[in-house]
Amino acid sequence: MKLGINTFFIMKFGFEAGLKFCQNLGVKAVEVAATGPATKRYGDVDKLLTDPGELNRWRDAYANHGLELYSFSAHGAPLSPNKEVAAEYSRQIRQACKLMERIGVTRLVVVAGLPEGGEGDTTPNWIVNTDKDELLDALEWQWEKRLIPYWREHGKIAAEHGVTLCFEMQINDMVHTPIKLKRLRDEIGPVVACNFDISHMWVQGIDPFEAMRDLGDLIQNVHLKDTLIHAPNVRRYGMFDTTDSIHAEQRSWSFTLPGWGHDNQTWREVITTLRFLGYEGILSLEMESEYIEIEEGLQKAAAFIKPMILEQPKGPSWWKAAELHERWKQAQSGE
Repeated sequence: MKLGINTFFIMKFGFEAGLKFCQNLGVKAVEVAATGPATKRYGDVDKLLTDPGELNRWRDAYANHGLELYSFSAHGAPLSPNKEVAAEYSRQIRQACKLMERIGVTRLVVVAGLPEGGEGDTTPNWIVNTDKDELLDALEWQWEKRLIPYWREHGKIAAEHGVTLCFEMQINDMVHTPIKLKRLRDEIGPVVACNFDISHMWVQGIDPFEAMRDLGDLIQNVHLKDTLIHAPNVRRYGMFDTTDSIHAEQRSWSFTLPGWGHDNQTWREVITTLRFLGYEGILSLEMESEYIEIEEGLQKAAAFIKPMILEQPKGPSWWKAAELHERWKQAQSGE
């Protein structure tokens, strides 16, 4: 495994300063944010596709700081009822896939998106209650008319470029649980995989270890983010809390740094479970805590998680290593 970071969270720095900051954190690999105007600081996809010299300079800059280009992310609103927004996202994800093929990067982190609830609606609708027939019908309409056709088309594009789509199971998204993710994979095919962000499991009351074991080798990218459950506020408001996230002290839960919502033992179990599943990829730092300054938050998150990361392959068992060493000694002595 290797410590990584999503470049979206180092936007406060200039390009070279941001890469140096990552190097100082001990980051070994990056997840390049590739959609939205702000992300161009760390990877202007359109320019990199048309200017070979710029592409070479860009790749060299990461390499010179010891940073592997491991994955890309394309967060956005793919199923937005606003046709202009949806069209621009579609263009950007196609461009990202072209660039990824060119440089040999194969994992693209995405969210499935959130469409309107029916024909003619203009507002996205997250349906999590289906005790009325019209709500159940609306949910199936979202899947059959919006979600599946969109990702069938874009999954084919990704596959043509050798790219795997790693869906993040976010709250407020059509694909927010392992069951939903597996349904999408059944519909679309093996181009669908998972970016595992444990914080969204805790928000929903899903056992994250059951989720990881259920997903198994579908997990192709991992985000590092925790969830702080504010018990007094939960007792007052429940977990379906609509308080603005900037008022963290008033909310039932808040996203936070690894270790600030769940203890060391829990996070060691996270790393261990990933090892048991055979995961040896990026552990990508995020910084979505509203009550901690970004730079300080990333520094504290990296300091917390680095001692737990299993950087080396498992290797032979201790007893096997001892046996091999004894054989080597015997060979050296000519016995």
